[in-house]
Amino acid sequence: MKHNLLLEQYSKYKKIELEESPFHFLLNANIELNPHQINAFCAAIQALKTGGIVLADEVGLGKTIEAGLVLKYVIDSGKNHILISLPASLRKQWEIELLEKFGLTSYILDKQTVEKDFKYWASRLTDSSKQSIIITSYAYSSKLMKAFPKAKWDFIIIDEAHNLRNVFHGTKRAKNLFELSKGIPKILLTATPLQNSLTDLHGLISFIDPRIFGSEKVFVKRYVNDQDYADLKHELLPVLYRTLRKDVAKYMNFKKRICKTVDFSLSVDEIELYQRVNDFLKRDILYSIPTSNRGLIILVIRKLLASSSFALIETFEVLKQRLEKLYQGTRSANAQEGFDLFWSYVEDEIDESGFEEPDDEDTVIQKQYIKSEIDEIDEIITVANRISTNAKLQALKSAIKIAFDYQQEHEISQKVVVFTESKRTQKYIANELRKEGYQDDDIVLFNGDFDDAMSKELYRAWQVKNFGKVNYGRSVEYKHAIVDYFKNNAKILICTDAGSEGLNLQFCNAVINYDLPWNPMKIEQRIGRCHRYGQRNDVVAINLLNTQNAADQRVYEILSKKFELFEGVFGASDIALGVLESGVSFEKMILEIYQSCNTTAEFKKAFDKLDRKLNAKRDKKAKQLRSLLLTESSNAKEASLDKTKEEIAEYLREVEYWSDCTEARVEGGLRYLEVDNECMNMLCEHGTLFIGSFCNSTSLLFPVLLLCNSEGTYINVSEPELVEVIEKINDSDVHTFSPSKDESEAYKRVYDKLCSEMLLKYQKQTSPVIEYNKRKIENWERIQMDQLVADYQDMQAEIEAIQHQEKASTNFYEKIDIRKKIAEKKKALESYQAAFHQKGTEFKTEGDKEIAEFNKQFDVNPVLIINIVLKF
Repeated sequence: MKHNLLLEQYSKYKKIELEESPFHFLLNANIELNPHQINAFCAAIQALKTGGIVLADEVGLGKTIEAGLVLKYVIDSGKNHILISLPASLRKQWEIELLEKFGLTSYILDKQTVEKDFKYWASRLTDSSKQSIIITSYAYSSKLMKAFPKAKWDFIIIDEAHNLRNVFHGTKRAKNLFELSKGIPKILLTATPLQNSLTDLHGLISFIDPRIFGSEKVFVKRYVNDQDYADLKHELLPVLYRTLRKDVAKYMNFKKRICKTVDFSLSVDEIELYQRVNDFLKRDILYSIPTSNRGLIILVIRKLLASSSFALIETFEVLKQRLEKLYQGTRSANAQEGFDLFWSYVEDEIDESGFEEPDDEDTVIQKQYIKSEIDEIDEIITVANRISTNAKLQALKSAIKIAFDYQQEHEISQKVVVFTESKRTQKYIANELRKEGYQDDDIVLFNGDFDDAMSKELYRAWQVKNFGKVNYGRSVEYKHAIVDYFKNNAKILICTDAGSEGLNLQFCNAVINYDLPWNPMKIEQRIGRCHRYGQRNDVVAINLLNTQNAADQRVYEILSKKFELFEGVFGASDIALGVLESGVSFEKMILEIYQSCNTTAEFKKAFDKLDRKLNAKRDKKAKQLRSLLLTESSNAKEASLDKTKEEIAEYLREVEYWSDCTEARVEGGLRYLEVDNECMNMLCEHGTLFIGSFCNSTSLLFPVLLLCNSEGTYINVSEPELVEVIEKINDSDVHTFSPSKDESEAYKRVYDKLCSEMLLKYQKQTSPVIEYNKRKIENWERIQMDQLVADYQDMQAEIEAIQHQEKASTNFYEKIDIRKKIAEKKKALESYQAAFHQKGTEFKTEGDKEIAEFNKQFDVNPVLIINIVLKF
C-alpha cells in the first residue's frame, strides 16, 4: 500500500479494534472456520457478562472448538484461573485439543497429583498472576475447589453437562459443583440438554444462574403444569445456543446414512441358552445379584446375552462365585468381588450399599435357595460351553462382505468398524475371523485396555515413529497408534463402546452393530464415529437381527423408525430429543418389557403400548417442546450463518488491508489539515473529516472516522465508503492550516455533538446486555413472589389436611391435640401472610441494588480524541 498519512493515522486505532474483535481468535487457532461455531462463540462471550450459556449443538458440530475459542478469549481478556470439569475419560482428549488447536497448556489434576505436590498447587492456584487451565473430573472438581478455598476461579467449562442435570435430586458431585461454582461465569456443553423431562433444562440453566428459573417447584408449576412454553423459550434465548446438522448442511457437507440388516437364526443350543438365562433373570428371588443394583445388572446380563455365549460364561462365573461365598456364610459385602465386570456396561451410578446382608431369614431355607440358584447357573454355564460358534457370527461374516462389496463397487478403501459391548465377544470375533482367512494384520482391537500383544506392538512402533514429539500420555497415544494403523493398514476395527469415546474414524464409511444397544444415544455415538464432518462417502450402518425373537425385532423397529437412527443425513439426536425418551430411560423401559412379558401376545401388547406412547410424544406438543431448544427459526438461522460467513470474510480482508498500513506519523496532539484533491466532494460538497478514537478514559472503545457537512451536521457514511475515498488522496494534496477563531468555535460545537453521537453508539452496543440483566433480575423478583404464594398454598393445604384428620378422629384427647396443632399452624400462616408484602419490598430493593451494581461496569468516562481534522 502506498503511504497515506490519513489512513495510517486511522489504522493505529483500527488495528486495536481488530485485535479486540471476537474474530481475532480465529487468526491463531488451528481450526477450520465454520459460521455456526463463530456464532456460538459470539453468543457465549456476550452471555458471560451475565453468567454464561449452554452450548447445545448436535453431535459432531464442534462444541469443543466453540469452548476453546471462548477459553482463548477469556484468557486474552486477562483471566488466568480456568476450571474444566468433565467425565474422567475425556480429560486427556481435552488437554490435547487445547494444545493442538489453540496452543494452550493445561493441567490434569486428580487427588493423587495434588497430594503429591500440595504446596506447589496451593501456591499456583492462589497466585492470580499465573495462568492455570485445570482439567479435572466431575467428582474431583468440587474437592479441588474445597481443597484450595482461596483460589479464585475466573471461568468454568462443564463438558457433557447433561450428566449433571439432576443437580437438585441427583448425585453429590452435581450438588457440590453447583454450590461451589455459584457466581462464576461458565459455559455448559451438551448435545442433549433435554433428555427425559423439562426439569432437565431447569437443572442445567440453574448452573448458569439459579435466578433465571428459581426453585424447581415454581419451574414445574409455570412450565410443566401451566405449559407456558412461549415464556420458557423467551427465557432460554439468551442462555442456550443450539445448532442442528441440517442448519449447517450448506457449509458442512454431511453424507447420508444407508441402513442394511443381516438376519440370522439361533442354533438349538443357543435357543436353550437364551431360554435358561431368560428364566433365570425372571426369578422372584436372586441371591447372586445385589438387590439395589438388580435392574442394572440384569440389564447388563441381557446385553451380554445378545452379544455372545462366550461373554455370558465369564458373567455367570462371577455370579456363581458370589453365591458360593454366601453359601459359606461370608458377608455379602465381601461377595462383591468380580462385580467390576458389570460397571463398565451401565451409565447409572452403582449403589455400593446394595452389597449388604440378605434379608434375615431362616439360614436353612436361605441355603436351599442359594444351592438351587447355583445349580441353575451351572446348567447355564454347561450349555454356554457346549456352543462352539454363534449363529450371529455367520451373520457378521455376511455383513463384512456386504460392506466390502459396497466399498469395492464405489471405489472406497475397504474398512469396517464392528461394535460390540463385550471385550470377550470382541476377542471371540477376532479369533473366528482369523480362522475364516483374515490375516492378523487385517484386524485390530480397541477397548481402552490395550492389553493384547498386537496393541502393545502397534504402540511401540508408533512411539518410534513419533519420537521426540508431544507426549500425549499412554492411553491417548495408544488410541492414536491404533487409529493410525486402522487407517493405513488394517481392514477391520473391532471396538467396544467403552473404548470408542472420542474416536474420529471419518476415513471409514461402514459400521456394523454386532450387538445393538437399547440406548439410542449410544447407537448415535457409534455411527457418529464415522458419520461426522470430514466423511467423504455415504455411511453404511449394518445391523444383525435375530429373526426368531419378536421382541428384538420390535426394538430394532423402534430404534430405526421412531428414532430414525440408521438412515438419512442428519442422524438421530434431535429426533430422540423430540420424543423425550433418549438414553437411559428408554433403555429401562425396554428392559421392563423383557422382564415382565412371557408370551408373544404379552410382548405385542407391551410394545404396542410403547409405540402409542412414543407416537403421542411426536404430536403437536412434542414439536413444541423440541422447538424450545431452537431459539431461531430455520430461515433466521440460515440468514444468521450467512451473515456471519460474510463478516468473517470481511474481517479477514480488513486484517490483511490494515496490517499493510505503516505506523501512524501523526503522534499525539491535534493537526488541522486541508485537502486540495476533489475526491472528498464525492461525499459532500464542503465539510470536515474527523480521525481519532472514542475512549473510556484511555482505553479504546472504537476508532473514529466521521464526516460532517459545512453546517457541522454528522453525515452517516460507512467506513468502507470513506476509506475508498481517502485512498485517492495523496500526501502531497494535504496541507496544514491554522483555523480561524470562528472555525475553532465551530469545531468545538461539532466536537460536542460528535461526543454525544459516539456516546449514543456505545450505549446502543451495551444496552442489550444491560436490558437482559434488568429483565432477568425483575423476573427473579416475580419468581420469589411466586415461591411465597406456593409456600402459602402449601401451608393452607397442610392445615386443611390436619382439619380432615381432626374430623376423622373419634378420640376426644386426640382431637384436642390436633386442634392445638391446627391453631399453631394457623398462627404461623397469619405471620407469614403479614410479612408477605414486606418480603416483596425486600426482593425489590435487593433486585434494584443488584441492577445498579451490574450497570456500573458499563459506566464510562467518555473521551473523544481527535488527531486529525481534515477540511475540504
